[in-house]
Amino acid sequence: MFRRGRLLFSAIMKPNFQNTTNFQSSNVNQPTILEIRIPVPWGHIAGKWWGPTDKRPILIMHGWQDNCDSFNRLLPLMSQDVGFLAIDLPGHGYSSQIPDGFYYHNINYLILIQRLVDYFKWPQVSLMGHSLGARTSFLYTIMNPQKVDFLICLDGLKPLTDDEVINTNAKTISKFLQYEKLRRQNTEPPAYTIEEIKQKMSSSLGGSVAYEHSHHLIERSVAPSKNQPGKYCFRRDPRLKVTELINWRQEDLVPGARRVRCPVFIAKAIGAPYYEDEKIFLDVVDALKESGNCEFHRLEGTHHLHLNNPEVLAELVKKFLRRYDKSDRSTGGIKGEMVHRQHKL
Repeated sequence: MFRRGRLLFSAIMKPNFQNTTNFQSSNVNQPTILEIRIPVPWGHIAGKWWGPTDKRPILIMHGWQDNCDSFNRLLPLMSQDVGFLAIDLPGHGYSSQIPDGFYYHNINYLILIQRLVDYFKWPQVSLMGHSLGARTSFLYTIMNPQKVDFLICLDGLKPLTDDEVINTNAKTISKFLQYEKLRRQNTEPPAYTIEEIKQKMSSSLGGSVAYEHSHHLIERSVAPSKNQPGKYCFRRDPRLKVTELINWRQEDLVPGARRVRCPVFIAKAIGAPYYEDEKIFLDVVDALKESGNCEFHRLEGTHHLHLNNPEVLAELVKKFLRRYDKSDRSTGGIKGEMVHRQHKL
């Protein structure tokens, strides 16, 4: 079913894939891009490995209900001296959904990072994330400050706090059970044309994803409808429609930020909200700055600035990496069992 659906979808979107285990790009000016699968107890984590495969990469995580293709326009602008492992978080993209009865709690994402560290036997981990991926990366860093050699956060940093946390969590749990019940019915979700999907993606979050770049998120987000030929359904787990349970206190996050000693890069989109009181966010930024090597940049763009207009961001990130990417990367390259296919450039 997966292969048949992929072929049907490919006829419209024309993704460039070929079955091969050749890790070298035919174009020396472009990075190799490998589609990968990493085994986990409930299935696999899917993603893309950009660039060199013989050394430890930078681990990249996307935002809520996105997938690893949200970095398609940023990563080609990065240095080819280091690899980038952009994953689909559980339930997103091509990654396996978690078992029935479980919630997509942010603790699960932190455990996932540690699973990957153990799987590759990384002595340290380099983290980059957008939105949910940035919050996850930040939390892992404050919990494991000695294991992270640098942290890059794109329009996201700390988990959200809520003065009405008890009522908010009660509503979240109730909504989660509704979506879980809907998922167990095993009925096909609503189907749309590709044009309708592009319109939906570009209109969500206040138009955060530009219409002309929305196609980057589509392939890993949809599957062909079984009941309506020519239309597609969103493939991500419907339980992801429920927001995170709020369980982090500002009184813990600020001291946690003071524990961080690695270099930190934060990009905040001017055209995107903070989703909470701005001061709460900036208090954590100020705590990170106490280490003396935290960069905070306000950049033009929406919440998806890394997808819509990555050029200025890319230059700043490359400058950050030239300055701080000094740790040994000789351990923790790709494993042959991971390679699913190579993306043709």
